[in-house]
Amino acid sequence: MKKGIFFILFVFAMLIHGSILSAATTVNIATVTNPDFVHVKAANWFGEELNQRLPGKYAVAVHHSGALGSETQVLQQIQLGTTQMSICTTGPVETFVPEIKALEMPFIFPSYEVADKVLDGAVGKELARKFEKAGFVALHFLDNGFRDLTNGKRPVKTPADAKGLKIRTMESPTHLAIWRAIGANPTPMAWPIFTALQQGVIDGQENPIAVIYAAKLIEAGQKYLTLSRHVYSALVIVANKGFIDALPETDRKAFFDAARVASLKGRAFIRENEAGQLTKLEAAGMQVEANPDIQAFQKATAPVIEGAPAEVKKLVQEIRAASAR
Repeated sequence: MKKGIFFILFVFAMLIHGSILSAATTVNIATVTNPDFVHVKAANWFGEELNQRLPGKYAVAVHHSGALGSETQVLQQIQLGTTQMSICTTGPVETFVPEIKALEMPFIFPSYEVADKVLDGAVGKELARKFEKAGFVALHFLDNGFRDLTNGKRPVKTPADAKGLKIRTMESPTHLAIWRAIGANPTPMAWPIFTALQQGVIDGQENPIAVIYAAKLIEAGQKYLTLSRHVYSALVIVANKGFIDALPETDRKAFFDAARVASLKGRAFIRENEAGQLTKLEAAGMQVEANPDIQAFQKATAPVIEGAPAEVKKLVQEIRAASAR
């Protein structure tokens, strides 16, 4: 009888042990946007790609709509290791990785094609290495499009038209500097901002077409859209360095490969939908200034680049050199 009981207990213990060994490792990915945004879509694509490469080994949990905090707060959590990953804009990253300011400089990327060449090339690799000293790993870059200005007060064609407008920006010193140089009144504010726009706490904001459309900002009173394309809005799939370094080599490669595929899908999603989204915004009543005085905006914001640290200026020169090739 005792032998039978011991046998049953032994089998039970082995079953528990086996279930523990076979349990998937949870990978938390935090974003501040809702599921209509490319951040969340790319996070889900990453999870699908990772599961194809390592079936059942990792359970990717995507936390969207700011459930784990602002992008700055999420980056702090990743540093601490309490959250493993995020897909976030590079603006808030500059607090942790100052060199990333190079990507946030105004009017340095003339096209998506140039941005891809830069971020998939030597400059992108150099920037990715800078993440490591802050306790991060940059798995891959994607984007959200080029940033444009919206507001609920008046049409904006020149920097003078933007003077005094209270414009929401990301929690990024560079973006604050850009809008101060233009003459607006920039206000750093975590996403989402719909209510702040609706209540008139801020007059406007600046984001790519994909964000303006997905966030339904016209319903928050954003009547005027200026296609300024003043900053290329890079996104990064970022992870905790200790987490990535501790992975077996084959798993680590799978993470990088899955991130690359998710990033390329994200880029395609933004570009394939941009024109249609703009058409829908116009149809909904948004007044579009398609030909702002870009030269005037470039002249107004040139001091932001001139005042950048030497390392950032060096990277800007490399970006411009890649653009010319």
